[in-house]
Amino acid sequence: PQVRRQHDPLDCIELLFNNLRFAKDINLIPESIYTMAECTVQIYGEWMTGKAAWMMQFKLPENSILLGVILSSDKTNITNMTGRCITHPLLISLANIKMVVQNKVSSQAFLLTVLLPITEFLHLIKHMQGVLEAHLIHQCLDIILEPLKQAARIGCMMSDPAKNLRYCFTSLASYIVDTPKAAMLTCV
Repeated sequence: PQVRRQHDPLDCIELLFNNLRFAKDINLIPESIYTMAECTVQIYGEWMTGKAAWMMQFKLPENSILLGVILSSDKTNITNMTGRCITHPLLISLANIKMVVQNKVSSQAFLLTVLLPITEFLHLIKHMQGVLEAHLIHQCLDIILEPLKQAARIGCMMSDPAKNLRYCFTSLASYIVDTPKAAMLTCV
């Protein structure tokens, strides 16, 4: 039987949001950056400089914070010595953290949320094995990410690095995967 151990993804996001290490490197409000004073050419570098962040923030209640969630997953061999143990680690991060900081491995800006199971299904039709595996991953993601979906709909209170309570909404900003996994996630 498969055993699933997980951390609440909302707790992971709050841990990143109120981490003093990221206090000066986190964007809490959307911003526009231009190359010239005439504001003719806009620079899109960080998530909070994009039009999507502006549009989402505009729809939120006043003084609330938009937190962009980054998910990442790739099929990984956990052990080579004790047999074939393969899993999909699901990592989570905050898009509000500046990319310069986030892209450094030493910053620990990505947290392990869960090890998604990879099960070999026995079915007479070979294609159905892949369909069943994809369905299992979708069901696991649906269960695991439910707290984030709730926070996206109704918001939740989180403390920022200064320990002030903020009304936050989570939004999926990005899901980093390889091409086969992207096809599986989009049901292609």
